[in-house]
Parts: sequence; structure tokens; C-alpha cells
Amino acid sequence: MFSKRILNILLILNLPSFIISAPLTICDGCDHLSPRSPSPQIPSPSEDDVTCPNLGGTNEPLIDYNVVLKTDATNYDSVVKNHFEMLEKCLQRERHNVHELDFSSIKDNDNVIFDFSVKGMIAGYTTKFSKSFAENYLSKLNDVAIVNENKVIEDPFENEFVKQAPLVRKTVRPVAKMPNLDRIDQENYPLDLKYIYPDSAGAGVDVFVVDSGIFLEHEEFQGRQGKTVVEKTFCGNNLADDNGHGTNVASIVGGKTLGVANYANIIGVKITGKDCPLNAQNIINGITYVMQQKANDPERKIVLNLSATSSDSAVGEVASKAVEAGIHFVVGAGNRNLDACGFFPGKVETVVTVAATKITLNQQDWATEFTNWGKCVTLFAPGEKVPVAGIVNSSEITLDSGTSLSAPHVSGAIALMLAEGDSTPEQSKEGLLRLATKDKIQGLDYRPTANLLLRIRNAVI
Repeated sequence: MFSKRILNILLILNLPSFIISAPLTICDGCDHLSPRSPSPQIPSPSEDDVTCPNLGGTNEPLIDYNVVLKTDATNYDSVVKNHFEMLEKCLQRERHNVHELDFSSIKDNDNVIFDFSVKGMIAGYTTKFSKSFAENYLSKLNDVAIVNENKVIEDPFENEFVKQAPLVRKTVRPVAKMPNLDRIDQENYPLDLKYIYPDSAGAGVDVFVVDSGIFLEHEEFQGRQGKTVVEKTFCGNNLADDNGHGTNVASIVGGKTLGVANYANIIGVKITGKDCPLNAQNIINGITYVMQQKANDPERKIVLNLSATSSDSAVGEVASKAVEAGIHFVVGAGNRNLDACGFFPGKVETVVTVAATKITLNQQDWATEFTNWGKCVTLFAPGEKVPVAGIVNSSEITLDSGTSLSAPHVSGAIALMLAEGDSTPEQSKEGLLRLATKDKIQGLDYRPTANLLLRIRNAVI
């Protein structure tokens, strides 16, 4: 006979009446599932009568959700232990740590809990629930901070990249053809056809490019003092860059001739590709993977470059935790000519959010027509017709545009800072603001944004 407690749960979850004929899953360790107050309509299981809500026996589809747990330094271990024990007992699903997982080995995503937790830093996971369960039960639990549907990000890089005629490869650094680098090492025009930067050139700093992978065979990544690797993929077992975006970004961070900090280590983390649509889950996986590397070696100097945006607040929460962990986090503002505060992780105050400028023929700085703007933008960097490495062959260089290309200029600039001396993310952000070229950018009359243009450290001699 069904207890009134069980019937109440079924009614709250709005499950059809025929679910009563389905077997209920009982677990002995779910007594911590007391909802946040005020939620008197959902019963709190007791030690004598603990029932797990049943997700089967309904026509309601199961949907991927990103879940972030509410933890702090005092309760992290207990919250993680209790919550994941509940999931495993009540849902009968396998739990996998995404930072160690070979995703190509997973044959049935419906029965997997993808755990992106990093001990002491962030706790959370992605798995499937019915919408009614997620909204009416899971989101009301004491230990749950965020429950958001995991959605594919349509056109993640927003198609703002403008392909131009390839440049001719030269044996020396073609500074005359790289006004983007020429611009960021000096305050005033005219450009001096030089790119002057500290001798350390980012050595000893690890810049994680969380993107589409890197075409490692390109000449820009051969013979560098810093290493270039693709260390992790969340796209099956595919490490290759099959759309070119990650290669573009990596070449600006630290390419041999195109890069801001050409001695920095460039470490690719693949979160999207040709057959791997970008979603919030993979962005979170990529960020937390970098957090895990920081947890493994707290003394590592790490910059994280993300040139994609999301509407999922879970992405923002994870980014915030990454900065708290000591990771210098840089993100493109986005290319929709909208307020950057409408997107994550750029909305996070501690993240460095970068908008795009262009250099006109008469040597002026203008905000590009496509760049996002607003109070959430930290500063601007060159982002139109920027020379980048391509993936057609090992010597291809093209000119591309977008805030995706502005962000790695700043990631490289932070690498230059960190190679000269350690600093916290807050201090590196303050350094960027202090060094920035001020009040040179035009085109902001109707787009209120701080008028600050990237200038690298120790550039003037």
C-alpha cells in the first residue's frame, strides 16, 4: 500500500496517475534531501520512511541539466558525499569524473552522472532529469545552488570571422603586417613597426586555450621555447582542431611570430568541434579541468582563455570559482553589439572581459561594429583583421575578426606579467587597468564602456 508521503511526492512532481503502478526505488541514504525553506509542500524524508522520487513510468522526456552544489570550506566533503550517494542510490546511474573520463567509452549518456567536481573548489555534475523533477524537487534541495538545462550554444563563435587573403610567410617576424601587436606595446600613434616586450616573453606560464583544439603541426607552434600541446578533449577521442578556431586563438596567445607571449606554454582543452556542438556542459567541463590542474599544483601560474559565451549561470558560477582558485580568467565579450552583462562568464566581475577594436587607415582606434560593450567589459584589444594561424596547411596565415581574437591578446599580456613575477588574478586585472591606454577609442558614444585599450607590461624602452 502506498503511503500518503509517497503520493504527495508524486503529486508535487506532477507525474501522471499511471506511475503509481510503476515500482518505486527505495534508498537508505537519502535522509539529507530536505528542501530549502519555504517549501512545506514537499515532504522531507525521515530515517524511518525514506523514498526516492521515481523518474520512470512517465512520458515526460529526460533532459540534460547542469547542477552546481552549494558548498564552502566547512561542508564540502559532507555535501558531496551525501548528494552523490543520493544520486547513485536513487537513480542507479554510474558516476564518472569528467576530468579523467574517455568520453568515447560512454555508450549510454542517459545512465551516467558526469561529475565535474574539483575537491574544495567546486562541486557539481551534468545528468538527465525530467523537467518537473528538476524544477519542483531538485532545485529546492538545501544543497543545490543552480539547476539549469544544458543547451547547445548555437553559432558559439557568432560567425564574425572575416577571412581575407593569406599573408606571405616571412623568415622574420613581419611586424609591419601585424598592427595588432604593434598597437599594444605603445600608447600613442604613429605605429613604430616594432613589437617590444619583456625578454621573459611569458616563459613558465601555462595558458590554457579552452576551445576547439590546436593544429599542432602549424609552423607557429614549431620550434617554440614554450610547449604546445592539446592535453584534454571533451569531444570523444578527437584531439584535432577541425574548425580552426582554437588554432587561431592559440597563435595570438603565443605563436612563434604572431603571438603576444611566444615563450608561454600553450595547452589546448577541446570543448567543441565539427561533430561536437558546444554546450554549457562542455564549457563547464573545460573550466573545471583547468581548475583540477591548479588543484594538483597550486603553485602553477595559469591563465585560462575562453573565447565563447553562454546564457547558463552555472558557467558564471564555475568561472567565479576558478578565479577564487587563483586562475587568471580571460573571456571574449561576444560579437552581437549587445550589453556584455547579458552573457556568462563575461558578467562575472572578477573575470577579465575583452571587447574588440579596429585600427583605421588613418591610425585611429575604433570599437568594432560587432563587439559587445557595457560595464562588464574590462578593456578592449585588437579584434579586426588580426593575423592568425589557420588549419589548411602548416604555413597558412589568415586575417580574422571577433572578440574571440581580442581575448587572447589579453591572455598573452597576463602571461607576460606572470613571467616577471607572481600575482593574484585581482592584481593582474589591476595591472591591466593601470597600464591600459586611456581615452583613445572612438565609437562608444551610444555604447557606454570603459575607454581602455590593452597595453602590455614593460613595453616601452
